[in-house]
Amino acid sequence: MKTLRLLWPALGFVAIGHAATSEADRFEAVKTRLASAECVRLDFVNVIHSDIFDVVDSTFGSACLASDGRYRVRLGDDTYLYDGTDLHSYSRENNQVVIEAVNADSEAFSEVRFLTHLEEFFETQPQSSANSYRLLRRRDSVGDLPDSMTVIIHSEKLQIDRLEFFDINDEFNTIELLHQQLDSVCTEVDFIPNFPDSVETVKMP
Repeated sequence: MKTLRLLWPALGFVAIGHAATSEADRFEAVKTRLASAECVRLDFVNVIHSDIFDVVDSTFGSACLASDGRYRVRLGDDTYLYDGTDLHSYSRENNQVVIEAVNADSEAFSEVRFLTHLEEFFETQPQSSANSYRLLRRRDSVGDLPDSMTVIIHSEKLQIDRLEFFDINDEFNTIELLHQQLDSVCTEVDFIPNFPDSVETVKMP
């Protein structure tokens, strides 16, 4: 993401080429489904492998991504909510929420938006193993994204199973999608800030 030997080599080449095309078509279908979904809901686990500290850190999270750019992402105890006007960044540890007015097309959104718009940010190259694809960042893409990543899609379903990449600290990251729903409907409630009353609010100019 195999080979035929000796007998009918020409037919073997045709079969291999057809298989590669079929796999590429499956990934195109996956990308199309994500890009056309009105509302994407995900549960995931982000695993960071640090060679420097020789540790593995796992963080569970969830995301609700609307086609109009609004989103709510929970990563461990932190929440990032964009309601169409302001980005609310909530830290449970600090009991603080930072609010800043941002544009949905700004670089800050690429880290969230890239999953549903893979074609916009990355070029795709098939891998030798089945259901695996190498993505290279497009030169004109903006935001804090890895230069490359590997995407593994489900062997039967048209959905992504796992993302693998090195972050800016050169640590190996794995994002495993535990559950995903592409046919749901985002509601206004999904994007209403509902942080604790005791939270300290910092409004950025």
